[in-house]
Amino acid sequence: MANDVSYVKTGIPGVDSVLKGGIYPSSAVTISGPPGSGKSIFGMQFIYYGAKDYGEDGLIISVEESNTSLSEYARSIGWGEWDSLVEKGAITVISNDYFMKTDLPGSLEGILEMIQNTTAKRLVLDSINLFKYYFPEDIDRRRYLLKFIRILKRKSITTLLLSEVMEIFPHLPLTEEMYLSDGNIFLFMSRLGNNVERCFWVTKMRRQDFNMNIVPMGIGKGGIEVYADSIPYSLEVESDRRERL
Repeated sequence: MANDVSYVKTGIPGVDSVLKGGIYPSSAVTISGPPGSGKSIFGMQFIYYGAKDYGEDGLIISVEESNTSLSEYARSIGWGEWDSLVEKGAITVISNDYFMKTDLPGSLEGILEMIQNTTAKRLVLDSINLFKYYFPEDIDRRRYLLKFIRILKRKSITTLLLSEVMEIFPHLPLTEEMYLSDGNIFLFMSRLGNNVERCFWVTKMRRQDFNMNIVPMGIGKGGIEVYADSIPYSLEVESDRRERL
């Protein structure tokens, strides 16, 4: 793997350690998980700290949230500079406010125009289901998603594609965007008895080395933290139990 690459720092504690430096520049990475697993927080945190700490403008496309709800969410998690970063243009938000005012063909053209004109170096699409609205047929959706990713790569934008999955670990499904993207990261919950534990798992990252171990993850004030050197308690206990059988 190339050691002279300036990897894109996520700004999420522990993640860059798992990725052994960060995300390869201009990659498109799928962040998959069931509802409540932390995908939206992960995406917002990537955008927020990119703008705040690394001087990289960010663009977030949020299909279901409004500008107001994203702002309230950011404040509740402890990201006090979110609104000021939006006001000065370091973070650009395309939210449900935009989609409510524009028909589907018009909104797609508008998004592509914004991407062509943006100075952003980071983009989050929340969620990839947006393409299902535009392209109900699988073949059309796959073709356009590939085109979309290529446009972002030409613009040297590092992208997170958030993807809803309805299965839980270990029966996580494979989706078409996982094949088209450069990297796959799963956020999921592991259960032992009535205890539920958040977990983080990288299964693919093209052009770079990474740690493939499943590690625990927490969500609290400040956002997500990944414990790169730990083992999920629920999985460790289950492994010990199977060895004894």
